[in-house]
Amino acid sequence: MLHADFTVIYSGASFQADLLKSLLEDKGIQAVLEDEFLGRMVPYFVQGGVKVLVVATDLDKSPKDS
Repeated sequence: MLHADFTVIYSGASFQADLLKSLLEDKGIQAVLEDEFLGRMVPYFVQGGVKVLVVATDLDKSPKDS
């Protein structure tokens, strides 16, 4: 599933990363959490927190701020 074309769009708290992943997938954008397990078990061990990654070609699908 992971390949070189994934881009990190968020890094932080696991519950926020989980929410963002759900919102993206609801819009049809494939999202993957990196460091999810360690981020939940020992959050102080993961530099930058849990990361949300999306395929680079899906970046233009994300809603724009107005």
